Amino acid sequence: MARSTPAVTAVDPAKLAAWRARRQHIEPPAAKGQLEQVATDLVGIQAQVPSSAALSLAVRIRDGRVSDPPKAVAERRLVRAWGQRGTLHLWAADDFPLIVAALGQRETWRRPVWFRYFGVTEAEMEALIEAVGDILGDGRPRSRGELAAEIGDRLGPKQAENLGGSWGTYLKPAAMRGLLCQAAGEGNAVTFTRPDVWLGRWRTVDPNEALVTVVRRYLRAYGPASKQEIARWWGNAVVTLKPALTALADELVEIEASGVRGLFLRGELEHVNAQRPDPEPRFLGPFDPLTVGIGRRDWFLPPAHTTRVSRTAGWISPIVLLGGRVSGVWTGRTNGGTFELTVDLFDGSSSDLKRRLATAAERVASAHQASLKLSYGPVYATASVPTEEA
Repeated sequence: MARSTPAVTAVDPAKLAAWRARRQHIEPPAAKGQLEQVATDLVGIQAQVPSSAALSLAVRIRDGRVSDPPKAVAERRLVRAWGQRGTLHLWAADDFPLIVAALGQRETWRRPVWFRYFGVTEAEMEALIEAVGDILGDGRPRSRGELAAEIGDRLGPKQAENLGGSWGTYLKPAAMRGLLCQAAGEGNAVTFTRPDVWLGRWRTVDPNEALVTVVRRYLRAYGPASKQEIARWWGNAVVTLKPALTALADELVEIEASGVRGLFLRGELEHVNAQRPDPEPRFLGPFDPLTVGIGRRDWFLPPAHTTRVSRTAGWISPIVLLGGRVSGVWTGRTNGGTFELTVDLFDGSSSDLKRRLATAAERVASAHQASLKLSYGPVYATASVPTEEA
């Protein structure tokens, strides 16, 4: 007897885009003071570039400012540490133990090829991780150099050189054990501490339950997605996610929008159907969680413009979102009390759209506590075209 194929639920792509903007706190933005909730809902805010993370949060908070996230880190409400894909993220402090528990299942360094490439043994890495946690346990933040010097005293010059000269390669395993995060430093100074001591609180979370929660949150904020797309975002093989996906089986449904299928949370379907399509443009900053979380999917990022968004050396451009799709890129800078923003739409613009873009861009300028100067011209393109003031 032939096995029946589960039905696929068709979803209006415009309503799906509006639902995603709501779950992402893009529109409407979250209430003031909800930085931690936004970071939790989005499963962390990529923070390789701190100013980008600050903008990602600021535009998702009503009357948000780019000065708010650094203040929240100093107040120990947010934590900056390595997370999925081995990249730095901002996490809600109370949520960080759950993230660490989930990350514990993705020790990608524990492979013979990794040991050969970096010239260390598994025993040396375990000793390094343990020593980092022990040293930072006194609660005193240390610079990388200071931490490397103390590691050298304990484990020898090889480990001191590894720790002091890497791009975080030898620190990430300790971070993913919950033994290291960044402390709030002065200016551009980066110091490290141990999160349980720094925060003054910690809780133990079951790793399997933590990963289920992470996958559920991802689908609630970025869905729909294939198993492979979830794994790409998390930075691990699909097989690592299999137990979590199995545990979520009763909550999942396959949907189709714009001819593309993906896994979705069954309980969110009624919320999608209740949405009204959002025709307004939205400005999102560089390395925005939405851009990173969805990645190079054709329905989101037109293939002809991929290299203008996902650029060389891993840089992710600021984008203009229109109807749930990347419709342009922009760049901006603060000049005195003015935020100078230049936008470049992929398909041109009408006078009506320019008016709406000016309204949307005000949120970015406001986040920088500046007045807006908007212009149109080439952004991340090779063509030499004169810039046109709005």
